[in-house]
Amino acid sequence: MSLNTNARDELIYWIALKQVEGVGNVFYKRLIASFHNARAVFSASAEELGQVEGISGTVVSRIRRFRAFDEAKEELNRIKQQKADIITLNDARYPELLKQISDPPPYLYARGMPDTPLQGPCVAIVGTRFPSAYGENITREIASALTGEGFTIVSGMAKGIDSIAHKTAIKHKGRTIAVWGTGINRIYPPENKQLAQDIAKYGLILTEYPAGTPPLDVNFPERNRIISGLSVAVIVTEASLNSGTMITVSHALDQGREVFAVPGQIHSMMSQGTNRLIKQVGNMVDSVDNLVREIKACMPAERDKKTVMPESHACILSILSGEPVDLDTVIARSKFDTSKVMSILTEMELTGVVKQLPGQRFVKME
Repeated sequence: MSLNTNARDELIYWIALKQVEGVGNVFYKRLIASFHNARAVFSASAEELGQVEGISGTVVSRIRRFRAFDEAKEELNRIKQQKADIITLNDARYPELLKQISDPPPYLYARGMPDTPLQGPCVAIVGTRFPSAYGENITREIASALTGEGFTIVSGMAKGIDSIAHKTAIKHKGRTIAVWGTGINRIYPPENKQLAQDIAKYGLILTEYPAGTPPLDVNFPERNRIISGLSVAVIVTEASLNSGTMITVSHALDQGREVFAVPGQIHSMMSQGTNRLIKQVGNMVDSVDNLVREIKACMPAERDKKTVMPESHACILSILSGEPVDLDTVIARSKFDTSKVMSILTEMELTGVVKQLPGQRFVKME
């Protein structure tokens, strides 16, 4: 993706703001809410910055004195050399569900097809790196069923359950997103090099970490909040009590996401985590068909269908029917710009009004 000078300069400010000591994700979100973009933050006066909730005089001073923009330019150059993209909080492609969590990444490094997987409802499938044959089979069955219903499969590309979920989505020509705890140019685990290439070709790789970031232990628990934040629900197919999967579950519950767990044998170490989750959370997967129905119920479709639909949404809906209509046709007939059409279609897909099919084609749901 080539950028004009203004867009490139704007991204430099986004990268630079994250490099300011003391500006974490929460403060970053507040700053953008107050000043609308990163460039404006650096142009703000000390008095204006001081109005941001919870900001200290020290952080205000650091923002005002920041001059290391060359480092931000170098980071942007590295990302472009990797043929990757940057999706900021202000970008129409930034997932709305992720934007709603308390500490969303101010921007995401992306490689693959950002205009496709991010536009559909997402479900996370996670679990142990050492699954049993039962865990492998049920993961494939669930991922296949959800892919067939138009859901994007989200996971962390770890060995085991994560990899199986991604591969199943790709096999069935569905959408999948891998969220990494490394830089966009650091494949981890290394043996998943081919899977990473496949995901970039048919889906999307996301990370909040700069290019070159190694697989540090501290990054993966933090990464997990993005996996759950992207998703309407999290499914744990097989996991031990001490599995890192439980960190994803914790994030999901904090974010108000539904968590589902597949029951397993009581003597299996790899089922102790999921069995405990069923006891604590109560969402047991008793059949794949029931699971799909329950996940659909996680989306406020019926409530939203009963509300008055905005004129722009009604216009888009009038173009659609029970037969697939491609994105270009929707844009041409609606006379809306691409970002507006994609935003409306995403919202209506999340509420169950429309469904996206492979190839950016859309149908109206009954």
